[in-house]
Amino acid sequence: MKTRLAIFVAALLLLPLAGLFLSGGAWGELAVNAATATDETLTPTLRTSLMLLFYVLLVNHTVKRLTGNSPFSTQRNYFIGMSIASALLGWLLSYLNLFVASWSVAQDNSVPVQILLYTPLFALLAPAVLVTRALLAVFPGVLKFLAFHAAFTPAGGETLTFILLPLALLGLLGGASWTAQLFWLFWLAPLLLLLALQILWNESTIFSGLKSGDWGRIICTAFAGITVGNLAVATYQMNASLRINLSSPLLAQAGFALFGLVCLQLGDVIAENWRGKSRSSLFTQKKKFPIPVVVKKS
Repeated sequence: MKTRLAIFVAALLLLPLAGLFLSGGAWGELAVNAATATDETLTPTLRTSLMLLFYVLLVNHTVKRLTGNSPFSTQRNYFIGMSIASALLGWLLSYLNLFVASWSVAQDNSVPVQILLYTPLFALLAPAVLVTRALLAVFPGVLKFLAFHAAFTPAGGETLTFILLPLALLGLLGGASWTAQLFWLFWLAPLLLLLALQILWNESTIFSGLKSGDWGRIICTAFAGITVGNLAVATYQMNASLRINLSSPLLAQAGFALFGLVCLQLGDVIAENWRGKSRSSLFTQKKKFPIPVVVKKS
């Protein structure tokens, strides 16, 4: 798990930069694109973070009322890990956005202040997607309906790896060089890379359920990504300047859905840390009785 995550992070950091330099670009060009305006961002960011926190707690409470189980209580350590991964993912995507400028945010704060402001906001995004997906799955008939669609059997593991990995590398390298032509592949690359790494390590992916015709996990997560993405963007735009630099609003919705799928696949990787452990072992274990007990057979 740690090796795959390290490769994922290193690839997202280094490959776009390599593509930029190979195309004759310079880091200074990205810095110019990043500095857009001087709007006040402290209040909007804090308001958006508080809104997301309230939303996450509300959805978690709703799931508990409907099912009797609270995701944050039964999977506390998992969601803590997901919050850390979500914060890192948010900064990685912000870094990638420097190369393609799919959105622009006015900034008047130094980098350390931005880190303090946006890290809590980013840390809430993936948990918000996952609890929203859990809420959608609670409604009667949703998963049952989505489980009766046609099965999809992808190619074998080696074939898929030879397809996904070059596409991911092309997206990260080429997207930074030919932004207008390959920006869509640039944003697909993180998910493609995660899928390729999972297959290389003989692990399942979020699309493994499609072999049995189970589309519920994918569709619910994509819808959860759209819900959380629109909610966060709309809240931020109410208080500050956030411009989506895409030719069509549908591309933004597709991006939100893609973000949800990345969160789900990342969540599956993080969940491997608890694989094979019983629920009781995830909490404090009882100490063994210090004196051995011998039972005599009659």
